[in-house]
Amino acid sequence: MILSGGIAHQGTVCLTFNFDTMAVWLGSYNVGTPGALSRGEFGGRVGIYRVLDVLERYHIPATFFIPGYTADSFPDAVKEVVARGHEIGHHGYLHECPTDFIGDLDGERMMYEKGLAALERVAGVRPVGYRAPGWDLTEHSIQLLQDLGFRYDSSLAGDDYHCYFARIGDVAWRDGGFGFGQPSTVVEIPVGWSWDDFPQSEIATTPAGNASYLASPSKIFEVWAGDIDYMVERVPEGVFDLTMHPEVIGRGNRIKLLEQIIDHCMQYGTLRFARMSEVAEDYRLQQADLAPRPVSGS
Repeated sequence: MILSGGIAHQGTVCLTFNFDTMAVWLGSYNVGTPGALSRGEFGGRVGIYRVLDVLERYHIPATFFIPGYTADSFPDAVKEVVARGHEIGHHGYLHECPTDFIGDLDGERMMYEKGLAALERVAGVRPVGYRAPGWDLTEHSIQLLQDLGFRYDSSLAGDDYHCYFARIGDVAWRDGGFGFGQPSTVVEIPVGWSWDDFPQSEIATTPAGNASYLASPSKIFEVWAGDIDYMVERVPEGVFDLTMHPEVIGRGNRIKLLEQIIDHCMQYGTLRFARMSEVAEDYRLQQADLAPRPVSGS
């Protein structure tokens, strides 16, 4: 990949945003009280536009993983994401984690289809990428995503700066070693909890889960900038997949944190910013001679 001016890029930064709004509280946390829901509302009324304005000012493309419920609740904001040239990825309908459907293969498939239908109806796009709320999958998830035509997933952490083909048919034996399955055609773009703004910036205490670490933006910047520096120095062809939420990063000095991270990346002159779909297709081309055939479903 060549940047403007003929400079070869040394690493890719993906700015990604989980545009959850009320769906995370109603779905993952199972909380429907006004206080909790208002935090999601902030993301749809205020945070999303602050994020979009920063990206426009820096001329940076990004990827927004959006639950179908957000599309139904804030259609104008979702349409604005598309109008400004960003990619939309699938993030469930009501921010459901696939593991909610263990033992219910049809239910899991219906969840993907419901989210796809909402995004197609509101935004006029059919996403090629998926990110699981809670970053976990069932043993059937990759096969289902492949069958539904998804080109990439961003839910697993088997690497940090390198993409790989997600596998189908892993078996977690408790004795005798792990049983590795076969590669699918779904490119995995890895995630990491330390590259996520929510657990470092929010308080959420619910029966379904909690986050209670209100780190200062300077502390978060130290973590993120340090990992970007490592990639540039030691993994020059790597991908840094940063996850943020408009209801989190869109507040006060946190939106300034986003600007600081962008400025930090730009100082190198060799980092590019890219949509996740672009990263997935680049990887697919690089691996063309080794790309696996689709694994047949049961």
